[in-house]
Amino acid sequence: MKIFLFILIYFSLQLSAIDLISLRGNAVQGGLAICELDSSVEKLFLDHKPVPISNTSAIIGFDRDEKLKHKLTIVLKNGEMYTSVFYIKKKDYSIQRIDNIEEQYVEQPHDQQLIERISSEASKLLKSKNKIYKNKNLYIEDFHFPLDSREITGYFGTQRILNGIHKKPHNGLDIAAPSGTEIIAMTTGVVKLTGDYFYNGRFVLLDHGSGLSSIYIHLSSISVEVGDYILAGGKIGEVGSTGRSSGNHLHWGVGWRQKRIDPEQITNMEDTFLKIIRE
Repeated sequence: MKIFLFILIYFSLQLSAIDLISLRGNAVQGGLAICELDSSVEKLFLDHKPVPISNTSAIIGFDRDEKLKHKLTIVLKNGEMYTSVFYIKKKDYSIQRIDNIEEQYVEQPHDQQLIERISSEASKLLKSKNKIYKNKNLYIEDFHFPLDSREITGYFGTQRILNGIHKKPHNGLDIAAPSGTEIIAMTTGVVKLTGDYFYNGRFVLLDHGSGLSSIYIHLSSISVEVGDYILAGGKIGEVGSTGRSSGNHLHWGVGWRQKRIDPEQITNMEDTFLKIIRE
């Protein structure tokens, strides 16, 4: 009888344990994580900064040069607070030297009219991204690689030296493919901006909610319009070489708020690396 009573108490305790939050994704510089929360969680903070919750989900990201130590805090509807300190892995980035590139793809423009155009385009893109940062809704579903091709010619985070000139670290993934190859949305989102810019050529910027965005650059054609709601895997355009590009390829960029995310990381979001459990 005592043994039976002990078993009942043990299983009652086991059943009362609740996963208040679990983080699934990549705990690494440039990584992304999906947060799945219990309905009792009211607020979420990363390093003391609020992270919007959409229903019982949220998303957080780590910059290319992100610090390694982080603090995650949740506040329940009853006022209880739970905190967990965790670490992400440091990532080493390679140096990519490319020589014998035509000067038009390396030098900065000197024409005043062109400089003004570039400045105006950068301002429009920044304004759209700032609106994405403020969107608290979250649309994401499954994540997709945007092309059938996996011929990567430029990796995220690499330090590029073009004709001996040091450039900013590469903030996206370059994928070679023939002109006209179909490009799909990496996950569900809303078309925030399209255009034909000096550097980007034809491009599509998607808002996936909660500060997450993706951009698809150097397109030959665009299949969507601003305001369109695109499902994960939906066609948004075709590969090209428009803008400042020396060959047919897709430049795929991902960002979370002002942080630069490695697009390759989102192709594997299955591993859970952190949980906060209420016993």
